[in-house]
Amino acid sequence: MGAEQVFLWIGTGLILAVLLLEFIKPKFIQEGFSDLVPYDTSYFGQFIPKRGDVGPGSEEGGYIRDVRYFNGYANVQRLGAKNDFCRMVKSKTNPDVLFFACALAGMENMSSTDFRTSTTKDGLKVSRDDYMRDVDGDGREDYCRILKMKEGTYRAVCNRAKDDSFDERLIIDANPPQQIDTLLTFYDGCIFWYRFRDDMLDYVNNTQLMRLGGISIDEKPNPMPTYGLNFNGIDQAVRIGDNADLELGAVVHLRGLRALSFWVYFERFTNNAHIIDFGNGAGIDNMFVGILGRGDASVSEGAIRSNKCGDEGDTVPIGPSGPQNVREMSPQKLMESTAANVNEYDSFGFEVNPRKLPPSRINDKPLKGIQTGKATLIYEVWDQKQRRMRITLGGVIPLKKWTHVAITAVEMDSLRPTIKVYINGELSFTKPSGFLPQPAVTTNNYFGKSNWLATTNEFENKDEIFQGSLFDVRGYKTPMSSKKIEDTVKWGKEMLGLK
Repeated sequence: MGAEQVFLWIGTGLILAVLLLEFIKPKFIQEGFSDLVPYDTSYFGQFIPKRGDVGPGSEEGGYIRDVRYFNGYANVQRLGAKNDFCRMVKSKTNPDVLFFACALAGMENMSSTDFRTSTTKDGLKVSRDDYMRDVDGDGREDYCRILKMKEGTYRAVCNRAKDDSFDERLIIDANPPQQIDTLLTFYDGCIFWYRFRDDMLDYVNNTQLMRLGGISIDEKPNPMPTYGLNFNGIDQAVRIGDNADLELGAVVHLRGLRALSFWVYFERFTNNAHIIDFGNGAGIDNMFVGILGRGDASVSEGAIRSNKCGDEGDTVPIGPSGPQNVREMSPQKLMESTAANVNEYDSFGFEVNPRKLPPSRINDKPLKGIQTGKATLIYEVWDQKQRRMRITLGGVIPLKKWTHVAITAVEMDSLRPTIKVYINGELSFTKPSGFLPQPAVTTNNYFGKSNWLATTNEFENKDEIFQGSLFDVRGYKTPMSSKKIEDTVKWGKEMLGLK
């Protein structure tokens, strides 16, 4: 037997041994070869080019791509290069069913949807917070996203990439990317989350909304920056609820609401605008956040009252403002000298018309020349028809500038927790022994609209609808830590394109 035949038999024996181990212990073979095949480099990938028929600007005929989800190149073939184009698609003949598929590099004659997950109809759960990562260290990138688990918590889970498809079984990603890890902390304890970035969905799926006044958002996916949800200040608002009647109390319990977080942009300070107002009407079980009047007034920029008090030490104002000095006169003398003279038989009617008093709050008519471009933030909690707590922070809401507001309880005390207010991530106010909302059910739950909108009082100081934009509105059943608030502000600035 010659040397060539010896090498041939040895090679054949090695191949048979590998095949046998592949059947007996396939994972061992994979791990054994992982040290021999340099899949962590792009050496082999450079010989297998990206496909020309399916990519960022083209899709296979008969399919529609949903670019709200992951839409880019990844390495699912274990070639060491991100040449496989992966995306979420749906068939034109069945547009309600989504699945995730990868167009494999070097497979021009192969369907771009053969390497895929199951469909949403068959059980694929989707999430806007998705990404690709090699979770199990086998050299293939897996399809991952944040999903809600049966116990109600949120986890980063993945469908593993196999030789010919994605595994239908989910595995936990114990070490997700930093951005995903941050989003997981945002989900923790959240009971409603409206990002208002390119949709009007509750990202924790506890509530639904009704659009008032034809309000809508630009649904161009993943805008950078986003401009939030805009309210026209005339008739637009959003009403939310956790049941078909748009009430809160079945899933979202206001008694357990311990934190609010949102970004707000005022295009104009409308009178007593409410950013958020949950309640059962005007002054009934309300929990609202808004501004006071039409913005803050400044004496240095124009006097609210042109004539103030007179000489120093004199408590009587200079006329015609306020009460004035008059001659002393007895009631008897007054009756003889006025139209109320009882000795006369003719009726002269009322001689003095009652004076219309000014409003106790800032009037609904703009006061020229005294606005500072800032407004006072107001937060109130009502128990039935009794106002339990009122917090005001002067000058913290600027005009035409994005501002982040976070209002949170400090502890889990359900009766009188300490309340803290953060503006743009900075602690601005602390109220010991505050109050939490108490109603079991609220029927009128609005973003951008006051429950007092249709109510006027004797001063005609009517509330007006919010004019501006909202972004990233969240409610929590647990307190927000200063770290979570800091991360929220940082994430919001990135989405809004703020420095």
